[in-house]
Amino acid sequence: MTDAPSSAAAAVDPAADRPVESASRSPWLAPVLRAVPALAVGLAITFTADHSAQLGLVMLGVFGLSSALVLLGTSLRMTAAEPLRALHRGLALIAALAGSLSFVSAATLGAALPVLLLLIGGYAVLAGALELVWGIRHRARSPLSRDAVVVGVGTLALAVVVALVADPVSAVGFIGAYGIVLGVFLIIAGLSLRFSAESSASTTAASSNGVSA
Repeated sequence: MTDAPSSAAAAVDPAADRPVESASRSPWLAPVLRAVPALAVGLAITFTADHSAQLGLVMLGVFGLSSALVLLGTSLRMTAAEPLRALHRGLALIAALAGSLSFVSAATLGAALPVLLLLIGGYAVLAGALELVWGIRHRARSPLSRDAVVVGVGTLALAVVVALVADPVSAVGFIGAYGIVLGVFLIIAGLSLRFSAESSASTTAASSNGVSA
């Protein structure tokens, strides 16, 4: 008779642990970490008076390489079954290429506006198209698919806007604005996913407890 409470508690404990387990498995942290380089570069540009093409190349280089490290790091922590893994690895490759070319250009060409515009546009087209296509293809497989579509469209819009400017001040300013908007959006997307996962897990656990009772 004394073993009955223990057995009942053992039956309930797994359900009680599900909210934490479910939240930890959710990829909510990936977009939040990805937002850090974007916000850092965006704020740095915003509070810097020098908006020369060379500064733009340096900032694009910092954004590209730091984003690549974050994207690669988060992808390594994901399981092979997580759809976001492939997207982060693809974006990491594009960001690393853009960042490396930006630093090389800043060191060898100096304030070369055409190169800056070309690198921004090239990065925006490749990264935006990849994220947009991934979001559309994974609408039923990932809770972040809708956010990926929004980010993809916004990144492609950056390419269009940069193609219309002809001065370094505007080009560098758009890099900063893109970084801030992207960073804020990714933080909101990540935190929304976390709270949604916790709420869903809690509801499931409550239902399981009710059935067990």
